[in-house]
Amino acid sequence: MNKHTTANHPVGGGGTVLTQLSALRPLIESSAAEDENATQIADVVVEALREAGVIGLMAPSVLGGGEAHPDLLIDVISELSYYDGSTGWYAGAVMTAGAVSGACLGEHAVEAIFRGGGSPICAGQAAPNGRAERVDGGYRISGNFSFGSGAPAADWLVGGYMLYENGALAAGPTGDPVMLIAFAPREKVEFLGNWDVLGLRGTGSYDFRVLDQVVHEDFVLNPATPQVRRGGTLYRMGFMGLPTLTHSSFAIGCARRALDEWSAFARSKKRGPATYANELQTFQRDMAMAQAELRAAEAYVRRTYSALFDAAAKGAIDEDLKLDGRLCASHALAVGARVSQTAFNACTTYALRNGGALQRAYRDLQAGAAHFLTSEGSWIDAGRVLAGLPGAAIVF
Repeated sequence: MNKHTTANHPVGGGGTVLTQLSALRPLIESSAAEDENATQIADVVVEALREAGVIGLMAPSVLGGGEAHPDLLIDVISELSYYDGSTGWYAGAVMTAGAVSGACLGEHAVEAIFRGGGSPICAGQAAPNGRAERVDGGYRISGNFSFGSGAPAADWLVGGYMLYENGALAAGPTGDPVMLIAFAPREKVEFLGNWDVLGLRGTGSYDFRVLDQVVHEDFVLNPATPQVRRGGTLYRMGFMGLPTLTHSSFAIGCARRALDEWSAFARSKKRGPATYANELQTFQRDMAMAQAELRAAEAYVRRTYSALFDAAAKGAIDEDLKLDGRLCASHALAVGARVSQTAFNACTTYALRNGGALQRAYRDLQAGAAHFLTSEGSWIDAGRVLAGLPGAAIVF
């Protein structure tokens, strides 16, 4: 267990989730190192995460999930990401999809998705690349999607769909097109493969095609006006609150691993007949600055999500707090990418060798920082609000 995790919270009858994660560390790390070409998390790791209570940790407690406080979610996802970035990213993705389905879908959907307990695996992509049309009792959906993190083991696939009426885009109350999110059963989804990447390779973020089908209206929600049907405060932080939390937590854990690997290298690498790298003032300066940046980013994330949870409990989240929700996530990914770049450069040819934890952390952070949720567009959206431009707003 790394020194920055907080309280051990109980989960089910199997002890505490953080204690169980600590016991899983050798399995997760050895699985990640065993096959650098693997494009998905090993089945044995997925099952171990399920048994440890990780998969259902974010789902509503009334459905058998953990409905955990943001503090614990940050602890768990950052700890997993410390062991292996792909595993942490995977866990955050499927936890979020499971939470949204449990909290916001109708009774027919919840009965189908959660009939096996609080740990169903849902995954996919919420970007509106699909097409939906209203039919009696439901929606006809179809579409092609990318970046379905966690898709290989998923029982249900999430997709974003633009709503059409009479062959044209439907307009909402404000005149804008209507976007929906729907859950499709695995047996009516075709996986397209092609997850051949440098970073976050193990996440199994395959392209997939949702075949033409009709789903009951209970499997569909409108993210612009989501109705929380089950569970409490966790689901009232804002629709983007959970994915930004998971991305932030991934960055914290993965970057911490990069810095620890760099520190271990510096203690063992000679830079002269009697001098180790960690004795050089340049190392001491750069490590101190990197640690300060990362600790500041983590503090910003933890403070923001504590405030969001408290505000959601009171039913009033102001615009400044929504801005912080997006900014702290973008900041955490940017810091993670930056400090891992520093670590990678400082470790010279050692970092070039495939199979090392430092190289994996570096690659995973660069990949994570490219996600639309936290990349350049997110910074620009926040900057427009901060600049006071007319009509500027943060989606949260």
